[in-house]
Amino acid sequence: MPESEPTINFNSSRFGDLRIPESRVISCPEGIIGFAGYDRYVLLDPSGGESVFLWLQSVDSPELAFIITDPKIFYPGYVIQTGEPDLDRLKLAGKPDPALFVIVTIPANDPDKINANLIAPLLYHDSDNTLHQIVLEKSDWPLRGYLLPESEQDSAGPVTESDGPGEVQ
Repeated sequence: MPESEPTINFNSSRFGDLRIPESRVISCPEGIIGFAGYDRYVLLDPSGGESVFLWLQSVDSPELAFIITDPKIFYPGYVIQTGEPDLDRLKLAGKPDPALFVIVTIPANDPDKINANLIAPLLYHDSDNTLHQIVLEKSDWPLRGYLLPESEQDSAGPVTESDGPGEVQ
């Protein structure tokens, strides 16, 4: 990181004291569902690219962080149809396609039931460092899409590898 680039220092309960370039701070103007008032995040990859999971860490709350992943890795057919009301509200026409993520939950009492919220994906535009969570109203995807084969009984698709990121169509 160049010395002339402004940085921000903050603490994370999982990763300790962090210093990142201000240009990496992601604005989430509407927040994450259930976490109103927290609108600044940073993407962290402690694995150095070796994992399909990332952390979405709040810059303003050390304890607030979400594990996220690209849903297409686990659900290759995962797409968001352009007719979704939240997409219309965000006025994304003409903007580059966003990266698509979903929030992952690992139940403490049964980690084999690791799942992703497929109803409320995150759309990340790296061109302006903004993140929006939308709620799919016209989708048949489950709220909890299980990520391990043993847990597929309640999911809408197979667990397989995928070449591309999640898409908005």
